[in-house]
Amino acid sequence: MASKSILQRKALVGGWSRELVLAALALGFGLAVMPLLIFYAGTASLGPYEGASLSGMYGNIYRGLAAGSAASWVVVLGPYGFYLLLKILRIWWRGGRPA
Repeated sequence: MASKSILQRKALVGGWSRELVLAALALGFGLAVMPLLIFYAGTASLGPYEGASLSGMYGNIYRGLAAGSAASWVVVLGPYGFYLLLKILRIWWRGGRPA
C-alpha cells in the first residue's frame, strides 16, 4: 500500500501518529476538496443557477464554520467521519478484533 510506505519513510507508522496523519489528511480534504465536489455535483445535477460561484461556495462554508453551522461542519468533518465509520465496520466484521 502506497500510504503505508509513505508513512514508514516519514517514521509515522505508530498507532497515534498514523491516526493523526490520517485525521489531518481527512480534514484537509474536507476543507479543500469537499466544497469543490459539492459545487460541481450540484451544477452537474441541477444545472447552473444565477449568482452561484465556486468562490462563493468556499466563502459560505468557511463563514458557516465560524458561525457554527451544522451543515458546514458536516461538510468539513464528513471525510473523517467516513473513515471512522469504515474503521468501526471493519472491527465489527472481524468480530471485535482490531487489525
